[in-house]
Amino acid sequence: MKEIKSFNIFIGAPKDFEDKERATKRCLEIANNATFPTDYQDMYEHLFGNENAELFMIMDENSEIYGFATCDNVTESSNTYIHGIIVHPDIQGMGFGSRLLREIIKKDGNVFLTARTHNPRVYEMMSNEVYNGNTELVFPSVTSHDVPEEIWKVLRSHPDMLEADEDMIVRNAYPDEKIKQKVKNRSIYNIFQKLNPNDAQAIVVCTKKPKWL
Repeated sequence: MKEIKSFNIFIGAPKDFEDKERATKRCLEIANNATFPTDYQDMYEHLFGNENAELFMIMDENSEIYGFATCDNVTESSNTYIHGIIVHPDIQGMGFGSRLLREIIKKDGNVFLTARTHNPRVYEMMSNEVYNGNTELVFPSVTSHDVPEEIWKVLRSHPDMLEADEDMIVRNAYPDEKIKQKVKNRSIYNIFQKLNPNDAQAIVVCTKKPKWL
């Protein structure tokens, strides 16, 4: 495991990167090493395809990228949609993914944090940021099938989640099959057992007190 003596989280937008090719190649390397295989064009679009996207990057003392996340701030629905969080294997298990997530929440200040993913670890990590530790404000719930209408409105506010079915699953979300990830929490694992290899689970977490409480 690589020792990082110091690091910072860069927060910016696509326009802030002069050398987009170098950043894309490095993030592609990180994704492939972290068993999230993709190609250069997909990674470039992921990072720089939307000029209004928010970029969060973990950098070491030499400004080398070791992790990244891209987000959309949907202010109309107080929703931050995470396109993905990927951390280099050299620093996995050191809390950097959670640190990225907290920086995202702090910057936008929205009520809802959303994502779609095939990885139950993302659900687990997002659940840790729920308002007041209230697991009933994480959807889909590990204890109930009921999804409030307010949550469906949040889902419909982002195009990547518009087609979510009654289980909050977006069928055939990915062009390629995704590797199945595992978590020790059996309840979370069971939620993701419903997914086919090309599907994605939509997730909504209330990070602040919602209006209906």
